[in-house]
Amino acid sequence: MTSTVPTTTRSSASRRGALTSSILILSNLVPLAGILFWGWDTFVLLCLYWLETAVIGFWTILRAATMSRDPGSAAGRSIAGTLALAGFFTVHAGLFMSVHMLFIYTLFAGPWTGRIHDARDFIRLIVIGKDLWIPLLALFVGQGAIFVNDMVNRFVFAKTPPANADTGEIMGGFYTRIVIMHVAIMGGAFVAQAIGTAGPLIVLVLLKIAIEIRFQMGATRQEPQSVKVAS
Repeated sequence: MTSTVPTTTRSSASRRGALTSSILILSNLVPLAGILFWGWDTFVLLCLYWLETAVIGFWTILRAATMSRDPGSAAGRSIAGTLALAGFFTVHAGLFMSVHMLFIYTLFAGPWTGRIHDARDFIRLIVIGKDLWIPLLALFVGQGAIFVNDMVNRFVFAKTPPANADTGEIMGGFYTRIVIMHVAIMGGAFVAQAIGTAGPLIVLVLLKIAIEIRFQMGATRQEPQSVKVAS
């Protein structure tokens, strides 16, 4: 015999979705200031989005290591399994992003190639010099707040993990986000670079916000409303 025990109400899921969407919108509006007032070009904007992927990847790997479960299991994994999982996806995602940056640098760097020669130049000229650290810090804090909220719900209030908490689904969602978002962004970046004005870059920022919200809405709809418990 089974009974249904509510674990995540529709209202709490809606509040979480609204909070996450607000964080996404606010952090993604900062690039508009960069384009209009700080002189960001296509390459700088793409570097921001590449670094944002690294931030989200960090929290995604942490989530997969601490809150995911093996397929078909409601339990977590051992410490050794957690460390192995985190290490594997860190290396894998790192390689993936390295290739991604190679494409960005080759196709869009333009005059920046004469100024950026190593990681120190990139940090000094792009991350600090173009104020990319501002939206990155906002995103890091926002994603961290969401992660802490989920940790508290899972381990303090003992709420059941969501239906999409399998390791493969968490990391698969991360890679799906990377591919879809950056194909769209780089396609728009080619147009913006060809036209050479701020207008297409602004449209590109708004497109990115729309894609972010679409992914978040999909993730919110997958959260469970109840769980069946044997009695």
